[in-house]
Amino acid sequence: MEFEFICIDDRLIHGQVALGWSRAKGIGGIAAVDDETAQNSFRCSLLKMATPPGVKSVILTQKSFKDAYDKNKFSKRKYMLLVKNVFTLLDLVKMGIPIKKVNIGNSRNPNGEKVLEFVYLSQEEKEAYKELAQYGISFYAQSLPDQQSYDFDKIIQTF
Repeated sequence: MEFEFICIDDRLIHGQVALGWSRAKGIGGIAAVDDETAQNSFRCSLLKMATPPGVKSVILTQKSFKDAYDKNKFSKRKYMLLVKNVFTLLDLVKMGIPIKKVNIGNSRNPNGEKVLEFVYLSQEEKEAYKELAQYGISFYAQSLPDQQSYDFDKIIQTF
């Protein structure tokens, strides 16, 4: 099973994802994966409120996501997979989740170097992207469906 859209966005579910990407991709479900967020009931409630009507959302730890994936829980509708950072994505890949193409939507590490207007990365994050590229994963950076898309594979080669 493949996800219709996979995105790294440090905000997880928010207006741009909920409205822009879910509509553009015909998304019926959002799986947001972040251990810290999934364990914070208040934050989970806020993310659920940002989910558009008619779209199912789940906020999961990495382990609970892997369990649900293995049980084929995401097969009944087109799902979007959101992760808060590149390290979570790398963990999921190492757990055996097949990932081919990823959008970088918003990654603003306050200690990071500006890579694009909406992407600031630390050296550790850059290394994680290079490691993911070795798995054959392709990356692009695009904040909204109607905005410019950047070939992040080429950007990774400059790290």
